Parts: sequence; structure tokens; C-alpha cells
Amino acid sequence: MPRTGHRLRGFRALALATVLAAAACTSAGDGPAAPKSRPASTATGKPDRQHPVAAFLQPAREAVMMADAAGRTWKAADLPPSTATSSFDTERLPSELVWSPDASRLAWIDPGGVGQTGQIHLLDVRSGRLASRTCPCAGLGFLGEDAVSLATDGRSLLLFPPGGKARRIALDKRLSPYSQLATGGADDVILFSLLPEGGDIHRGEGALVVADRKGTVRPLLPDKGTTSFAEAQRKPGGDTVAWADLESNGACWPLQTVKTHPGTSGAGAHRSLPDDAAFRHALVELPRMVTHLAWAGDGLTLTYSALSACQVMSPERAVSYYLRDGRWTYLGNGMLGIAFGAEGRVVRLKNPVYGKADITETADPITGTLTLTTGGGEPVLGKGVSLFALTPAESAAARPPKSSAAQPAARVAAVDDHGARLPAAARKLARDIADAAGRGDTDRLVELCDPCSTGEHDWIRSDDGPRNVLRAIRTHPLRQPGGGLLYPGLTTCVDEPDQDISCTPQQLHDAAALRLKPGSAPGMGYGGSSYSASDAVLVPLTLRLEKGRARWTGLAAG
Repeated sequence: MPRTGHRLRGFRALALATVLAAAACTSAGDGPAAPKSRPASTATGKPDRQHPVAAFLQPAREAVMMADAAGRTWKAADLPPSTATSSFDTERLPSELVWSPDASRLAWIDPGGVGQTGQIHLLDVRSGRLASRTCPCAGLGFLGEDAVSLATDGRSLLLFPPGGKARRIALDKRLSPYSQLATGGADDVILFSLLPEGGDIHRGEGALVVADRKGTVRPLLPDKGTTSFAEAQRKPGGDTVAWADLESNGACWPLQTVKTHPGTSGAGAHRSLPDDAAFRHALVELPRMVTHLAWAGDGLTLTYSALSACQVMSPERAVSYYLRDGRWTYLGNGMLGIAFGAEGRVVRLKNPVYGKADITETADPITGTLTLTTGGGEPVLGKGVSLFALTPAESAAARPPKSSAAQPAARVAAVDDHGARLPAAARKLARDIADAAGRGDTDRLVELCDPCSTGEHDWIRSDDGPRNVLRAIRTHPLRQPGGGLLYPGLTTCVDEPDQDISCTPQQLHDAAALRLKPGSAPGMGYGGSSYSASDAVLVPLTLRLEKGRARWTGLAAG
């Protein structure tokens, strides 16, 4: 059966093993872009425990929580002792919460530690009864009303009927170790079968196959097609499947892209990426992660993000979209995920708190503040939330957004390249320069550049002069000794946290605005991409502040 969920993790157990082996927020909902001024609140009153619309995980509270349509919440279950510890291990926390088709049951898996067998947990929503049992489970979904997983030996499906005895369905084709159940369905499930590396098969690649209740296995992709895999979602009430692949390029260089497939065996998958200013400003050409994937009616909501363990993070580096029939609608940035529900409800996981910037450290899960936009406001469902899932009915009833969020605009910066606010005089002069350059008014630019040499005036009057001035003045400046400002301030920085030349969010913004290509990090000891503005802005601009007055004093050598 279809599942609707949100997974957040450093990587899934298989995905992390594969990668390591190889080497704030604006949004639009059902209507206009959600106003920033809408106050956060907490819903009051007795929750409707019989009709939840969302479930979410709060690791610090050691709890699986639920929320009703009004945003009222309650603790649905405690995390079991194996995962509810004071020192979190993200590989031991559940990586997904999966609803049954009618939302009468909620399932999740405790993967277990190295060399240990995990547990499957099945919550009866109506009674609140939690059943837990040891399970050699790989992946989770629902086959009709039965919770289902793939046995870790790849030989059978494991079924957990409501109120019945667990049983196995032997597969007519054994899958290799590290295969897993990708997503459930009404009459069959989709499995990811990992293939042995060699020849044309790269590490982490496998086949998507379909298995029914008789154990019959058949390929999903045509011509022995292969894919890498991280997570999948099946459309509520349908066969269409969406999944995020995971190309392995090293521990800090994963590349995830969402693909869609009609669910008919032999049909090809469709792959596309956004091509707008927001996506370019995220700088997620490589590496790139999918932190959120869920169905919303006939479309998908998804979030592409930089890799927080290895890159400098800022709101611009996580961008959310609605995708339907190949058309991308930008929903905003700075969110870990966004999902649409019935009656215009929008759930957002925002204000992210990232763990330690170390790919080898898995102690702290990435969390955020979960909110529910309703007609009456945006109540906070919980803080410290690591993942959430809307019920299948809630997701199926979602309507597409009526508008997109505003794209990043090219404008004069109000702060320098390290985020400190610029004096009002400098901001005004920069705006005057940008206005004149935008109009191509070289006479005004020459007037503003004072004192400047004849050679500098000739450069300003050249065919490309106004365009080059405009590119430079819209960047974040570097503060120089003696009150000078150099536009752009970006010389060379590396997109890696905690380094002596780590990029600031402002420098990354300029790198995107100038459409700089990432280069190899300079020197020894750097692992991230580097950016330098010297190729894009050959002649920087200099402004000087003297006794509260700003002057454009000319051009700097470049």
C-alpha cells in the first residue's frame, strides 16, 4: 500500500555504507505564499486521537507523536529503550514512520546495532496498543493492510497482519544481501535488489523489482535497467512510484536525484531537476541530498539540500519544490521538508538544527520545528523533530499550490561578506551605482566614481562597463583597513565547515549569483569545493567611508 512519509537522516544504513565504501524560511502552500508574519502558536483543546493527520518523531523526548487536523498533539508511543538513549545514534533511530492505508496502524523499525537484529514496532492507533517484536527486517511498508518487510537474507517477505500471526512469503527469486523493501502497495511491493559490483554495475547500483503476495518477482525497469537507491514513496491509491537515487562519489560527495515511474513493469523512469534561481543559489550540483520526499495529491513535494556534515549550511542551501507532470513549483528555502494535506493544510519542518559537521559523527540527528498551517494560524506541533509522515488520506487529498514562493532577487547587499551590516551611506551609494549601471547610464556612473582616473572612466564607458559594475556592486563587500569596501569581498573560500577559509553564507550567495563553477579546494587539508570571484569579476570596485560619507573611489586591480 502507498505510504506517505518523510525521512531525515545523515544517510540510511545501506546508503551510508555505500557512500563510505566508495571513498529563515519562505514557502507557498495551498494559496499565496505563506506570510512570514503569521504568528506561531500552540493549539489548545482535547486532541482527536481517533483521527490523526500526521505522526512525527521527537528523539529528545523519546517519543512518537501524533497531531490532529487542528494541530493538537499527543504522545502516541515511547521509543523503545534500544533507541531512546541520552546519546543518540542516528543509525539506531527510526528512519521512517509508515502509515497503514486507513491510518489505523503506524509502523517503524529500530534497525538494531552492528551484528544485532532490529525490531519492528506496530502501533494500533485506535487503542494505543504498541506491539514490538524482533525482526530481521530490511525496509518497511504495507501490502494492503499488512505491514511488510523484506527478510535480511533476501529470501522472503515478512508479513504482519492486523491482529494476526506474522508469516513469511517465500520469493521465487532470492535477492542479494543488503537488498531492501523500497515501498509497499495495494497488491504488490517494490524491492531494491542490490547487484554485485563489476562490469557495468557500479557500487551501490541495483534493480527495482516488484513482488506480489505469491512471492513472484518481476523487474520494474526495462532492459535490465539499474539504479542506485535511498528511499521511495508510492502514490496513495495508485501505482506510480517516486524514489531518490544515491550515486556514490565518496563520503562527502553523495548525489541524490528524484525519479518517477508509472509503476508498470517495463516502463522507463523520468528524471529532471529544477532550473531556477533558487536551485542555482542552493549550490547543490554536487553533493546533493534529498531530505524530504512525499506525495501530495497527483504531485510530489521534495527538498534538495547541501550536505550539512560536510558543507557550510544556510537557508539558501535547502530548497523545496512541488513537482507535477514535469513542472516545478518553488515552495521556499530553509526547510528540512514540507508536505501538503487536505483542506489546505501545510506541514513544514523548518528552523533546522544541524549536528556536528563531521561525516563520521552520527550522535546528533538533524532536527527542526514542525508546524501545521491551517485556516486559523500556524501552530507549532513540536520542536526537535527529526521526521514526520502525513496519513495516506491526508496526502491524497492535497491540492497543488496556487502560487510559488519568491525567487532570490538580485539586489545590493545590506551586509558585508561576513554578515555585518553596512553603514547607511555605503548602502545608499551602492544602490545609486546599481541603479545607474542597470540603466546603462555611463554618465551617471562617471559622476559617481569620484575621484577616478581617466582610464577608470574609459573602462566604465566601455561596452561591458555597466554590466561589469552591476555584477560587482551586487555582491557582498570585504571591509578593508582604513574604512574601505571591496566589491566583491570573495577572493577564495572553501565550502567546508570549520576551516580557516571556510565560505560564509554571504560568499556562497555571491558564488551562486556570479554563477561561479566550483573548483578543487586549494592547498592541503581541504576537502570541499572552492570558489573564487576573480574569473567572474576581473575588476573589483572600491568604496571608501570617510566621516560618515561614502565615496566610490575607483577600481581595484584584478
